[in-house]
Amino acid sequence: MAQQTLNIGSNANDGTGDNLRAAMIKVNENFTEVYSAPGITVDSLSFTGNEISATRSNDDIVFKPAGTGAITFPAIRINDNNIEGTRSNDDINLLPSGTGSVVFGAIKIKGTSLSSDDSTTININDGLIVDGTLNVSGISTLSGATTLSSTLAVPSGLTTLSTLDVTGATSLVGTTTIDNLTFNDSTIGTSSNADLNLTPGGTGTVVIANLTVDSNINITDNIIKATVSNSNLQLSASGSGTVEVTSGLTTAAVTTVGNVDVTGTETITGQLDVDAVRIKDNTISTNASNANLEISGNGSGNVVIDDVDIGGGAIDGTVIGGATPAAGTFTTLATTESLTIDGVTISDNTVSTNSSNANLELKGSGTGGVRISGFTFPTADDSAGKFITTNGLGVLSFATAGATLNNSDIADAATTVASSATSVLNTFDKTVYRSAKYFISATDASNSRYEFIEANVTHDGTDAYITTFGSVSDYATGLSTYSVGVSGDDVQVKVTNITDNTIAFKLQRIAIDI
Repeated sequence: MAQQTLNIGSNANDGTGDNLRAAMIKVNENFTEVYSAPGITVDSLSFTGNEISATRSNDDIVFKPAGTGAITFPAIRINDNNIEGTRSNDDINLLPSGTGSVVFGAIKIKGTSLSSDDSTTININDGLIVDGTLNVSGISTLSGATTLSSTLAVPSGLTTLSTLDVTGATSLVGTTTIDNLTFNDSTIGTSSNADLNLTPGGTGTVVIANLTVDSNINITDNIIKATVSNSNLQLSASGSGTVEVTSGLTTAAVTTVGNVDVTGTETITGQLDVDAVRIKDNTISTNASNANLEISGNGSGNVVIDDVDIGGGAIDGTVIGGATPAAGTFTTLATTESLTIDGVTISDNTVSTNSSNANLELKGSGTGGVRISGFTFPTADDSAGKFITTNGLGVLSFATAGATLNNSDIADAATTVASSATSVLNTFDKTVYRSAKYFISATDASNSRYEFIEANVTHDGTDAYITTFGSVSDYATGLSTYSVGVSGDDVQVKVTNITDNTIAFKLQRIAIDI
């Protein structure tokens, strides 16, 4: 039966269409045909049982979602040209039936075997990493760089026409030839008359755990030694060159046939003999019988000794030593370095103490005083509140001030504010002072405006209070307003300019103690 279409008429409720009974008969007949049909055919698709098939010859079945949507099955989603799993950490399995294989183009996968479905060569055009054992039973040709991070087993010869990079442990059985180098057992050889060069890359180094050179010298860890019985180990430079030791050198005995230049600090355990001079522990002596030990500078240089204890002999005719040696008299004592006497150090034009936190004291003997640059200082302190005065002849003494402030403090300050934002003009410590009186002079030079004003400030430890008065100005409204605040231990006197013009403030403050 063909599909029946309802006649809806020309216009609504005009009586030209099917009546309700005739319309419902058509609907029932359409549904009867749908339910009695073995399948449903829509355009070029047929739905029969659990099968979806195309009805046009050689036609594709296309699933096309809208926009960024995808085709979703219970655990698989097909998005554009991607097949994605939808369950967390789930595999995507391609399972052929029976003995069948999974074929991609001409690549066949059956179990754990990869083969060509058309009997041609399988080409791997990008990098290949083999983490397990690679067994090659046939002929293998590696024409480019090949990286093997695990084991490569080769039953016969391996010939490379390009670069062979090997990472990890490599076992080569028999003789292996690489360019002009041959490797056989524990021997590395070169082609005829060729040198063997070990050259690291960049800033790298050549590291050899145990090295024997010419059967006579062995290098193991940090030890170089001769292997031939009773033979000397010689370090010899070429031509006029020298053997340099750039860090510490420790020896049991040293015999030299030339010059030895030492840079840096060298530690010698035992004694050091240099010609007829012997150095052992903290003693320098001669080892030649009855020979003098002479210490002399080069040319016009002097012998400089920071601290010396001489038990006997004489210096410039002055006898040294004895149970109670006489004090030496020196007309002039000169030193090119600093001079340290007990806790006092004299260096250049500076006299200082070298004891931690110690005072430097200058004292005269008896009734004598201290005189510096022609001024004689008092030899004793006086009562509190006095100051030092001069008599006009270089003699300083204590005198009483004309006015003494015991409960207040006078200070002045100057600052510049170039903004109409509120800025801190001055502060005082709330833990020291209770109140303050300010005399403030303000200058707006760019507009030729000037103002003088007084301010009284006090605080209760938490809040501060201010009153201004006595303003004198050539500008009718005044140049600024004033306020106060408390920040930490500071009482802050603040100013807010009426414009952004630069105003220079100079002030005097009388602060009254708590």
